[in-house]
Amino acid sequence: MAGQIIKEVNLYFDEVYSETNRGVTLYLISKCKNFADVNDILQEVYLEFYQVLVKKGRAYFKKEESFLISLCRKKIAKYYSFWDRIPHKVYIDEKEIYEQEELLTTIDPQENIEEMFYREEMVAKVQELLKMKSDEVQKIFYLYYTMELRIPEIAKLLQMKPQTVKSKLYRTRNDLYKKLDWEK
Repeated sequence: MAGQIIKEVNLYFDEVYSETNRGVTLYLISKCKNFADVNDILQEVYLEFYQVLVKKGRAYFKKEESFLISLCRKKIAKYYSFWDRIPHKVYIDEKEIYEQEELLTTIDPQENIEEMFYREEMVAKVQELLKMKSDEVQKIFYLYYTMELRIPEIAKLLQMKPQTVKSKLYRTRNDLYKKLDWEK
């Protein structure tokens, strides 16, 4: 009986996660001070959602996304008040570690190994160059290239003019091309 309940909870959680992840992530990107904080807060939000789900059950939620957004607000306030009190911060980019491990497990034997390493090297260079840019530029790139939002959507989300988003995207992209050509 308990095993069946856990399966139902997990299925419901997976369903809610797949339906709300994009909206919650976009909300966090638009509200976080630092782009690097988005994934940490996102994990905390869904972890707390799962804990409430286990404790109070599925019937507790009327609108899951609204509940998750309210959790986001609380987590953002708590997160920044905590980090603002700590003078020296060290960030560990666990996403990079995960991506490298995933790459090793998904090597296609047909793919040229040199090409694969070259592509990975280029991705790493782009990531390093983007880390030197402002959080605003990092958010724009993430929303455009990863979340595949259009420029007007990004402008609305980040409360900017579409021309500003387009300009930052264009300038940064050109800057990346120039720097990558110089390093070849």
